[in-house]
Amino acid sequence: MSLSLRHVRAFVEVAHQGSFRRAAEKLFVSQPALTITINQLEELVGVSLLNRTTRRVNLTVDGEDFLPIAERLVTDFERAISDLKASAERRGGKVSIAVLPSLTINLLPGLLARFKEANPQVRLVLRDDNARGVQRQVLNNESDFGISNRWQEDSELEFHPLTVDPVGLVCPPDHPLGKSTRPIAWRKLENHPFVGMSQDTGVNKLINAIEECPESVRSPEYEVLTMAALGGILEARLAITVLPLLAMPSHMHPALVFRRLTNPKVERELCLITRRDYPLSASAQMVRDMLLSEAPRAVDRL
Repeated sequence: MSLSLRHVRAFVEVAHQGSFRRAAEKLFVSQPALTITINQLEELVGVSLLNRTTRRVNLTVDGEDFLPIAERLVTDFERAISDLKASAERRGGKVSIAVLPSLTINLLPGLLARFKEANPQVRLVLRDDNARGVQRQVLNNESDFGISNRWQEDSELEFHPLTVDPVGLVCPPDHPLGKSTRPIAWRKLENHPFVGMSQDTGVNKLINAIEECPESVRSPEYEVLTMAALGGILEARLAITVLPLLAMPSHMHPALVFRRLTNPKVERELCLITRRDYPLSASAQMVRDMLLSEAPRAVDRL
């Protein structure tokens, strides 16, 4: 019997779960079958990788040394399979784009409609996600490219500047700060009840990086995950918020207004994200070039 990926994957899952039962559930195998697989692995490598107790499974010293290697083997294999599937899809004219949800509302529909009119043979798939998820999708080759603000630097990715998205106050038009159409200083937001996006979103990260950000904004009275929840709180006049212009939920809440903020002027820098040294298909390249050319003008028209 030879060592296989099945043995390595089983070891990684048991190490992560700390339990044969939970690992078996994750792998959709019976617990006795998983135990046999781990025993085979230890017999093949000639060392004990796991310490079994009645309550918990722990790694031995050899197991701790082997775990990062095993994780990398599983990840590399899964990425290779993903790359293979993506290559087949590209040959079929399919283009997958990982994108922030806000961009699927106010920016992309018009641009992609014009592209499809000129290129009806290309199938477009939008996979909306937060900024962290967009980068993960591109890294794992789940999407051909992504459109997002930069979540974090990564040597495996290339960030192509796409456009800038001004950040402003969003509130009902009869709110004291919403009555003026002139730019509003950040300090004016102090002491107004505020609703913020959750900490794993790019909007939260962007706002909290502003030194002049008032404490009532940095530590909001309300925190939400979705635009639907945000819009409900705003329309109920429970709080105000700060959003990039393209994230305005005007499709669901047309009565809300956007007022630009100043001192400082803040913009969300949007990028088109690709995997470094990984060529795009002809169809994906066409979509990429169109977006890089047309997106800045589309934002200017808003």
